[in-house]
Amino acid sequence: MKPLTKIYWSRFALGITAALICIGYGFATGFIYTNLVLNRSVEDGETAPQYWSSSNQTLTEWSTNYARTGTRSLRINVVNSTAEWIGTVKQVQEKYTYHLLGFFKGEVVSDEFFLAIRWFSDTEGHDLLAQDKIPIPVGNHSRWTPIEKEFPAPQGTKSCTIVFGAVNATGDLYGDDFEIKQPETLPQSLGLSSKLLTGVALAIIVYIMSYYVIKMKFLHVVEKTRKLFTMGIGIYFLTWLVSWILFYTLISTFL
Repeated sequence: MKPLTKIYWSRFALGITAALICIGYGFATGFIYTNLVLNRSVEDGETAPQYWSSSNQTLTEWSTNYARTGTRSLRINVVNSTAEWIGTVKQVQEKYTYHLLGFFKGEVVSDEFFLAIRWFSDTEGHDLLAQDKIPIPVGNHSRWTPIEKEFPAPQGTKSCTIVFGAVNATGDLYGDDFEIKQPETLPQSLGLSSKLLTGVALAIIVYIMSYYVIKMKFLHVVEKTRKLFTMGIGIYFLTWLVSWILFYTLISTFL
């Protein structure tokens, strides 16, 4: 293999390496926001969904009739009645904004079915601070319909739960793939994602460090070693960007 080809392949490999370093840094610093709902797709459990509880076992079901992912979903089947599924959520912090999401399939005959976050002022979930909810529209939801909205955690928040419920409602509705996650932030002064800016900085650092590695390896092969600094720079940053977006998307989707 020619030296120039080896350099280009080295840049390609280093671009992937830089992307992995960015992802690792994101995990270490909390820059990569993950789903805080435990057992979000309600697949785990033996006789009941793990980390979820029902207010009325007669009106609710851990169902295998429908599922958006996996084989299970949560069902509420009521006639002028009230019932809830309540899910456990990892630690949240006051004043942070969280994205609430759930997917629903079935029929809502009359109000009110809803998806909600209940905020508590204690870590055990006893002292209710506030509730933010999204009504699920009346109608036939023949396909899995996303219901979502962003809510800021009230001051004094120490914990929260996610709730799929019905209040004095009539309908037969299934819920799956629940999510509470911090949304992406865009600094107003820059108009760019802080994660992207951090990633660019890390990619530049890795590029500069890799230059000295490549320089030592090809010192006696290339006539002008200064040219090594810019050789394959486009390949490196394009590979880094594509790999970083791919890895980040995959992790954000499945975590």
